[in-house]
Amino acid sequence: MMKLIKRYPNRRLYDTELKGYITLMDVRGYIKNYEPFSVVDSKTGDEITRAVLLQVLAEMESEGHASVLTDKFLEEIIRLYDSQMTGMAGQWLEQSMVSLLSQQQRWQQELKRMQEFNPANVFSSFFGAQDKDKK
Repeated sequence: MMKLIKRYPNRRLYDTELKGYITLMDVRGYIKNYEPFSVVDSKTGDEITRAVLLQVLAEMESEGHASVLTDKFLEEIIRLYDSQMTGMAGQWLEQSMVSLLSQQQRWQQELKRMQEFNPANVFSSFFGAQDKDKK
């Protein structure tokens, strides 16, 4: 079920499921936990999820997180809005990000598997089997 968040004129966010006000940090938590949500303007009912997502990004940048969106990248994105490639570029960027994250997950799984591999366990089980054969 998708959460509905209302943004009031004072810019406060209200989670209608929790029946309480939330912060951009809470929205970041929803994103990290893959919880679907939609943000609407409380007066007009207009969909403003994208604006809130951009606020989350801006807040993360102001907190000193390493910048994913370089100045050059942002300039090129702005230029794309004036081109005929806007729709196609957006789809390509989204697919590229999904592919990158999928690749990252595979690398993390492989690293975990390699860290769990302990040559000492292999040798001890091998030599342990030989000791049993001698008895």
